Amino acid sequence: MTGLEALTALVCGCASGDVNRRVLLLRADRLPPALARPHHMRLARAALDPLLRTNRALLYDLPDHRVAVSWRGPAGDAVEAARNALAHLLAGAPPGTPEPDSLLMLFALPQDGPALLKAAGVETVAPAPAPAPVKARPLDAAMLASMEAQLAGADVARFARRKPVCEWRGDAMATAWEKRFLCIDELAATLAPGCDPRAEPWLFRRLTRTLDLRMLSLLAAPGELRGAGPFSLNLNVASILAPEFMRLDAALPVALRGQVVLDVHPGDVLADPASFAFARGFVRGRGYRVLLRGVTAALLPLLDLDRLAPDLVQLRWCPKLGQLDAVPWASGRTVLSRADAPDALQWGLARGIRMFHGRAARLAA
Repeated sequence: MTGLEALTALVCGCASGDVNRRVLLLRADRLPPALARPHHMRLARAALDPLLRTNRALLYDLPDHRVAVSWRGPAGDAVEAARNALAHLLAGAPPGTPEPDSLLMLFALPQDGPALLKAAGVETVAPAPAPAPVKARPLDAAMLASMEAQLAGADVARFARRKPVCEWRGDAMATAWEKRFLCIDELAATLAPGCDPRAEPWLFRRLTRTLDLRMLSLLAAPGELRGAGPFSLNLNVASILAPEFMRLDAALPVALRGQVVLDVHPGDVLADPASFAFARGFVRGRGYRVLLRGVTAALLPLLDLDRLAPDLVQLRWCPKLGQLDAVPWASGRTVLSRADAPDALQWGLARGIRMFHGRAARLAA
């Protein structure tokens, strides 16, 4: 585990267990070039030594010469000693050199978790400037027919992707299962260059049904799931009731029985609640769990989750969702998706959510 991963795990642990820790972060990356030679870096790092003798002290090596120390309880004298040591290093520095207080940053956990991780380097990489977008053509019936014809005999394995859904287990993040899916954007770029497959919702829905069947066939191939761990699939309700699903069910290794999650979109559920209810009962009887995916803050008031009765609900993180004081579903059965930043993890953990999907969750795992 890297220092940044260990620090992320500490932030998450403090948020979930309401554990208090203090962290002093040394921003050696802010030292001017004249004071950034190797021996200067060693002296700056040595300024933190008094803190290493405090209660439960841990040292974290971070990107770009950043270093952090965490500890429990009061340590005012040690913090002051660290500041004095750094001030001594900066004595006689050229004008414009940062003050010691901007190089040594003190944080209190759990409340300062997001600010700490940002300062530690989680969000320091700026995206490269994007080229001017080229307007894509919307998917039309002719292009859809062409894509379906090509998919009928294509090997889609090269478009298959996996992403972990993570679970907070006491003091660390671990993979609960893997999402398996076909990358639609790459597939469309190969089969219909310049086409936007999502521009026409109904045609896109038809395309996803075709992709469902190809993914089910791929997974049902001999040996494909040998040694596989728990996983989930995005499926339309109609796909769950298709012969291809039964072939996958027959090919599923015994070790995976009860370990597969089927993700269904709310739009598909609301379009035909009766078919969803039938499919939900059918797959539950065979040991699968049903997840209602892509639920947004705006969609929540329209869903009667108690009546729909999924096994799991996937909430899509956004700032508006962060305004909710409580999770509108059993927290132990909620997955928070798009958990790409520490504030999403902290919000979820503080409300009892233990399952996450997103970049920050993967970093903590």
